[in-house]
Amino acid sequence: MKVLGITGFNIFHTASQNRIQNNQADYSPYRLPVRTQGEDVFVKNAPSFTGIKSAGDFRNLLNYRTVHCMYCGRPMLGSKVIGRLKNNGVFSGPIKNFAQEMLGFLDYMHPTEKEALKRITIMAFDSPNIRLSEAIKRLYPEANKELLKEQKPILKELSALADELPRGWKTKYKKLMTISRYRLEEKEYIPDEFSGKEFSYKIHRISDTIKDDYLAARIIKLTEPLTHPIFKNSDTPLNDKFTSKILSMTETRDYDPKQISKPYLQKLLINQIAKYAGIMNRKDILNFCNTAIDTIDGKPVKIKFSNKAFRYDLNEVLDGMPDNALREKIEKIVKRLPNSQTSVNSFITKHENAASDAIGFNMLRPSLGTIEHMHPKSDNGPNELYNYALACGRDNNNRSSEPMNTFILPFKPSNQQKYFIEIWNEVKRNNIAKETFFKMVKTYEQESGRRLDLKAFK
Repeated sequence: MKVLGITGFNIFHTASQNRIQNNQADYSPYRLPVRTQGEDVFVKNAPSFTGIKSAGDFRNLLNYRTVHCMYCGRPMLGSKVIGRLKNNGVFSGPIKNFAQEMLGFLDYMHPTEKEALKRITIMAFDSPNIRLSEAIKRLYPEANKELLKEQKPILKELSALADELPRGWKTKYKKLMTISRYRLEEKEYIPDEFSGKEFSYKIHRISDTIKDDYLAARIIKLTEPLTHPIFKNSDTPLNDKFTSKILSMTETRDYDPKQISKPYLQKLLINQIAKYAGIMNRKDILNFCNTAIDTIDGKPVKIKFSNKAFRYDLNEVLDGMPDNALREKIEKIVKRLPNSQTSVNSFITKHENAASDAIGFNMLRPSLGTIEHMHPKSDNGPNELYNYALACGRDNNNRSSEPMNTFILPFKPSNQQKYFIEIWNEVKRNNIAKETFFKMVKTYEQESGRRLDLKAFK
């Protein structure tokens, strides 16, 4: 697949708008006001702020002002902006409409999601009326093939390290690499055991594609007992309280007490999830449940390689290994595995069975503004306005609890200067107290080890 450069894409942008509009008489997309740098948006609907005092007030600012992420410097989206797009059918409608609307958000988007938008927009030339979910399914075969090319050399490099592991870890490590190769190439194999944690993780991952909130909550609730240590530890016997809870959750009344076993209870939970999936006609969840049942029954299965599941299993395999240098070497290689943040092919394959609303939302989610605790909460950072900053969801998530002075190193100091000038404008509008703002500046400088040009704040 030919990938357009950003200059070529801008030219394509204009051509695609003209072609889609000229060829589609029924095209009438929902339009949002376009933000220009430094201007307010939705001015007619913007409230008169009486003062920003809480995290909610601060985050809500993004629905009415242009504020750039303090790290990457991209403009951020407010939740109401994304809500309008979803509620007006932009995500669930034809891709000609979706592509047209999203081109107005290119500056907000991160590289991987922007590349996905390019591919969808190109598809809109020939198939303008299909939905996002269908577009992703059509992009999947090529993306999956390209993703395999990205993953294989890294897994091969990891496999080559097996003989360096000490006795007691080597066998488990080799076994994980063999299973990972089967999953990567989508070959059948017989798993040693069913992983309730992996099953639960995957169900949680697709839960935001379930439109029925009640059934989504019920399904998630049913996964919780599957992660209980009682299933993981073969020496731990079942107890009546735990068994009764599962029988109640799965509405099981007619059963033979002699049948009660750990596999039996696991299958009860999974079959109940499959029942709800059938009500919603969710074949992807049904197939997932069938694979889980086959795994429990010791039958050959095809399980797709999952980056997160692999990392979880690898951590378990390496747990307690005394060679820290080797462990760090392995972890460094693992970080190079493509994921949906770093690889458009991974983004596409991850969303193969996702609903259109979920795909559209996830293309913009990294650009959604979030509250960043400059001094991390994990290190007793206060929930106070002076400790808050606004950062895009991707950077906030990637930082996690890392000290700001190391996380901020790859980002230009001019991004933070621009950000604080935008917050200073709220001081001039009487929305943030001057004393609070300068406490923000002080907190930022202490945490980042960088200095701002204070002459800009006069």
